Amino acid sequence: MAGTLALSNSPRVRYATGSIMYFAQGIPQGLLSIAIPAWLATEGVGAAEIASYLAVIVLPWAFKLVTGPLMDRYEFLPMGRRRPWVIGAQLGLTLSLLALMLVEHPAEQIGMLMLIGALINSFAATQDVAVDGMSIDLTPVREQGRLNAFMSFGKAIGWSVTAAASGVLITIWGLKATAIIAAIVASLPLVTMLFIVERDGERSLPWTRGNAATVHSTDSSFVAVFSGINKILWVRSSMVVMAIMFCDGLIYGYGQALMPIAAVNLFGYTTSQWSQLVAMMGLIGAVVALSVGPLIDRMGAKRMLFLATSLVAIHALLISQTQHLWEDTTYVRVMLSVWVMMLPVVMVAVIALAMAICSSTLSATQFAIYMSVANLGHAAGSKLYGSVAEQSSYMQSYALLSVLAVVLIVVISFHRHRHETSPSSGGGRKATPRYTIGISGAEAGAFWSGAMRCPKCRADMEQIEFEGTEIDRCKTCKGIWFDAGEIELMRDNRVAVAIDTGDAGVGKQSNAIDRYPCPRCSGTMVRVVDPKQRHIWYETCGSCGGSFLDAGELIDLSRITIGDFFKDLVTPERK
Repeated sequence: MAGTLALSNSPRVRYATGSIMYFAQGIPQGLLSIAIPAWLATEGVGAAEIASYLAVIVLPWAFKLVTGPLMDRYEFLPMGRRRPWVIGAQLGLTLSLLALMLVEHPAEQIGMLMLIGALINSFAATQDVAVDGMSIDLTPVREQGRLNAFMSFGKAIGWSVTAAASGVLITIWGLKATAIIAAIVASLPLVTMLFIVERDGERSLPWTRGNAATVHSTDSSFVAVFSGINKILWVRSSMVVMAIMFCDGLIYGYGQALMPIAAVNLFGYTTSQWSQLVAMMGLIGAVVALSVGPLIDRMGAKRMLFLATSLVAIHALLISQTQHLWEDTTYVRVMLSVWVMMLPVVMVAVIALAMAICSSTLSATQFAIYMSVANLGHAAGSKLYGSVAEQSSYMQSYALLSVLAVVLIVVISFHRHRHETSPSSGGGRKATPRYTIGISGAEAGAFWSGAMRCPKCRADMEQIEFEGTEIDRCKTCKGIWFDAGEIELMRDNRVAVAIDTGDAGVGKQSNAIDRYPCPRCSGTMVRVVDPKQRHIWYETCGSCGGSFLDAGELIDLSRITIGDFFKDLVTPERK
């Protein structure tokens, strides 16, 4: 196909593609989870049925952890590793949105609406996994933060615009017309992907010309992915984190069912008014949540989560005990706005807490399990509200929300994280997280890879052990990552010869790349110079203390020769 663009060649193409595809993910969120629940309330559908609907449609997001290994197992490499899955999922998302046209009487067809919503979210969750995998494969480490920001922005715009627009369309023209318009908008990212390939020379479509630019990985089976997870998943810290994730999902799902129903039936909001309020405050909340990152670094994820959850509990209790102010439209708007804004703040703290205990070797699967537990809690929370809604008043419903937040605070108090040792390390090596957090409205996303990625060439790094110390070495350029304190242990000629097996010429070329985030914790890499040999330049993380040496540099570091004296003389000052 003429006019194709390669993601591997251009950061701008990667940023634009990521933004567009995440925008597409926001369409079902804005329509299914924000506009339709409020519309159902105005159509006379009961709280229990609306809550059950919300509980069912979120379930596909709880089971997306199996999608990654499935994508690794089944590939059509002539079109790229992930792109066929992205196109297929986006096509399914577009067509499944049209299935909403079958729902003419929501009160009588709530079961069909649930099934269609679950189908739509199945394709959305699959597209999410595929786009994240494609981004990890093709994006240099130094660009991941910016790409995540673009993608988060795209999704935030997608769900907020969809929520605001569909809230109006669905009340004026009905669900059928809204579904058609949503499908048309969702088809635009699909068309965009037809003009983009992952790497030069690949096929745009199955029947066009092109060749595979990558090879199939032989260690990507389900057995290989899940073989070691039981060794780290059932330790005390992990069990507590899963309880925290479930309780947080419970609160989110309960509130997501309660808030739109109360807004319509209690506070007199219309569908469009509620949708527009959530859209506007969700975007503001996303900005607020981004500012929480430095506070988490300073206070710790546990303290930030404790503080944010305490505010949720106080907020819910305050609403329940101020019935005399429910007629005050300003008060109600402020309280509903605060609720929407607090959700992404809590989510960021929860994600940071979970990622902090992920093993360095199994982070992808381990973190996916934690997120699945949170999504299961989300579904359970929505169902819980549906079970109690018809037997309790709104005052009691808000009070129960406060109780759920208090339960989460109690569970948080049991969290006593100590770095777990990697199952393969033989003890002593702490597992540190590798992630990039992005916020999009009331949600958060993260990029991760099953193996650490080389910050210079983006290839996977292999773990090697020398006399009880485990380090990471790039499979391609042979650059070496040392956790804090390890570089001093390895600064010996005998050790250096054994582990620094790369080509020094390749290392010299890689040395020119010196601005990138930490491949271990995404912190800032500081460019340093060895004080004894001024010609050796490398980078050290200001957060976790790890260092990256290019091929040949460890051997050079372990030897001091007369040649080093002359190298120091001709090497300019590093700026």
